[in-house]
Amino acid sequence: MGLASGEVVLHAAGRCEDGYGGWAAVLTYGSHRRETSGSANGTGVTPHRMALTAVVEGLTALTRPSRVRICVADETLRDKRAQRRPPDEPDLWERLRPLLARHHVEWEEPDEWADEGPCDLAAELAYHQHRGEVVRAGARGEENTLAVAVERFLAERWDDMHAFEAADDVISTLCFSADWYGDTSFTEMAPAELVDELGTFFSSTLPHKEHASAHELRTAQRVVTDLLNWLVANGHLDADTARDRLADIDVTVEERACLKEFVDGFGVDDLAPWPDRSRAADHVEERVDCQYLTIAEVADGSLTFKDCDGYDEDDCPVVGPVPVRPEIAARARTGWRILLSAVKAGGQWRLVEVVSGDP
Repeated sequence: MGLASGEVVLHAAGRCEDGYGGWAAVLTYGSHRRETSGSANGTGVTPHRMALTAVVEGLTALTRPSRVRICVADETLRDKRAQRRPPDEPDLWERLRPLLARHHVEWEEPDEWADEGPCDLAAELAYHQHRGEVVRAGARGEENTLAVAVERFLAERWDDMHAFEAADDVISTLCFSADWYGDTSFTEMAPAELVDELGTFFSSTLPHKEHASAHELRTAQRVVTDLLNWLVANGHLDADTARDRLADIDVTVEERACLKEFVDGFGVDDLAPWPDRSRAADHVEERVDCQYLTIAEVADGSLTFKDCDGYDEDDCPVVGPVPVRPEIAARARTGWRILLSAVKAGGQWRLVEVVSGDP
């Protein structure tokens, strides 16, 4: 039988940690694309076995002999000597050999600098399968802990990869926050103790340590809302407690998200360069270097800041009015504390840097 016209590109990826593995193959042929993936666990599961499985399953998915370019990071698979005398995984090599004889195969290493959509997708699918194995194992725990409850919550969402990844990412940061600020390790907390960690999570960890965008803050809000409702539905948390905490979260996230949109609204053209000390025209009359100042006044095209730390209200040093675009001024709110740098030259204050802020 002759080879199919054109070339099939098979991007194969494997992922394994502590015996929990995932594999994925993404086949592209012209404008057509096909994906296949799976997982495994046990003492015999290795990164090499997962990559080899991805290649075998990818080639098996082809319905006729083809020219196939296989992109896989596993060096052993690309080594022709290993193909002739495979060192391990005899069951998979027994399946692979006739497939190599059926197809005209070339092997190559993925280019880590190239914009490889299918390559990235294969890696993402393999990781998703790997995480699924880890989460399902954790969900089988019998302990009445927050960690087990969270794994069960995630396990129920695994089929929707994007929803799962969003929840997994938020909960990973929540775990970090609880371990960093809390008195009890996340793995030892009871499910009901979660509500005591959420204030710091939304007011400090996400805005400052993680520098979350407004979109990321609202994503975290949705995930935590789903998690608290799930804990209520499964008897881990009192409904009134959850409702009160969710009301607090709504207020915190809205305030933080609006502030983040204000800070992120400043572009390069909105900020002045640091003055050149060698130029007389750039002579600096006053300057503020990376300091928290409070927004005191908001006008259509300007903002005025005060340094309220350690001063009486009437004696606070003033920075401004600082010219800003009307769109930025419209996002500003009096009372916000903004971490910024500014200079006054030629009698005019200009912002040099806007870093972050607090409500």
